[in-house]
Amino acid sequence: MSAPATLVCAAAAVCLGIPIIAASSHLEAAHRAAAAADAAALAAADAAAGFVADEPCELAEAVVQATDTALVSCVLDAELADARVEVAVGGALGTVTASAHAGPPPMAAVPGGTVGANGWAWPSAEPGITQGFHDGYSIDLRAAEGAPLFAPYDGVVVAAGADGNGPPAKCVAEPSWWHGPNHTVMIRHEYRGLVLFSSHNHVAPGSPTAFGMKPGTVVRSGQVVALAGMSGCTSGPHTHFTLSTTQSNAFPDVNPYLYIGGGEGA
Repeated sequence: MSAPATLVCAAAAVCLGIPIIAASSHLEAAHRAAAAADAAALAAADAAAGFVADEPCELAEAVVQATDTALVSCVLDAELADARVEVAVGGALGTVTASAHAGPPPMAAVPGGTVGANGWAWPSAEPGITQGFHDGYSIDLRAAEGAPLFAPYDGVVVAAGADGNGPPAKCVAEPSWWHGPNHTVMIRHEYRGLVLFSSHNHVAPGSPTAFGMKPGTVVRSGQVVALAGMSGCTSGPHTHFTLSTTQSNAFPDVNPYLYIGGGEGA
C-alpha cells in the first residue's frame, strides 16, 4: 500500500470514529437522563403519597441533582399521588431529555374482576403487589397458582400462548427460575382515544385456550382470560402484568396503576 493511500485510510478511520464516539456518548447521556427521570418520578410519587416526608418536587430536584442532571418539570396529581417529571442532561450531540411517570400501588384493591367506575377491573384474584415497577412499568400482582386472571378492560385478544422468547438474563443467571416458555395473554384496548395493550405473563400453559382465548377473541372487562401459573422465568406464582402503547409484553411504557382497580380519574 502506498503512503498516500495509508494516510487516506487513517484519515477515514478518524473521521468515522469521531461520530461513533459522539453517538456512543450521546446514548450514554440518554440512558443517564432516563434513569434519573425514573428515580425522580418514583421519589416524588412516594412523597406525594405520604411515604416520605419531603415535598414531592423538591425531592425530585434533589434526586436529579445527585445524578448531575437537571429537572425540567415536575407535575403532580394530588388525587392520584401521581408524578410526572422531565429531566435534561447535556450530551455530545446536544441536550438530551427524558420523562417518567410514577404513582404508588393502590392501598387496597377491589375484588378481582370487579369492574370499577372507570370501566377497568383489577386483573388478579388477589389485591397484593409482589413487586412494584421493574423492566419499565411492569408490575407483579399476587396470584396463587391456578387462580383466575381477568381482562383489565374491554378489548380484543391479540396473543394467547407462548410468547416465543427464550430465557431472559435473570434466568440465565438463575437457571432454577426457568420453567420453559413464558405463556401470555395480550389484549388490545381502546380507551378515551388511546390504544393500549395489556398482558398477563407466567400464565398456566393451556389455560387461555381453555377459556376460549385466541387472537381475535372479544373480551369484556373483568372476564377470566387465563389461570396464574409458573411458565417462563419466575421464582413463584404471580402475574407479571403490563400496560403499554405498543404490542409487546416487555418494558411497557404506561403506568397501570392509573387504570386498573376501578380507580377514579384515569
